[in-house]
Amino acid sequence: MEILRNLLGNLSSGVIRLAVTVGILAAIYLLLLRPILNSTEKISRETNQSIEQSINGVGPNGAGIEDVSKTLREVNRRVQREIRKSFHVAKAHGVANPTKLVKCIQRAEGNVHKIQRCTVKF
Repeated sequence: MEILRNLLGNLSSGVIRLAVTVGILAAIYLLLLRPILNSTEKISRETNQSIEQSINGVGPNGAGIEDVSKTLREVNRRVQREIRKSFHVAKAHGVANPTKLVKCIQRAEGNVHKIQRCTVKF
């Protein structure tokens, strides 16, 4: 009878140890790993959405590549219109030839000092 009691005692203590170990592992999963995995999943989902939006040409403000190119075309037209007006006014007031100024600025290739010399000269 004592052998049976020792056997059942050892078996029940083993089962209790196993149950405690499983409980600890489940608590670690629920309290630590699950929130980390959820936040990682959320971050990766947001990253994928942002990549898809940039591939589709839609920015965070809803402006796409087509919108940007359209805006650039409009600005280019406005700048050209203003340049024509400036040339017309300069010719009307007898100021030096604006075409020479433009050529001088183009030759300056973005050098600020050369552009300043052009504006003084013409």
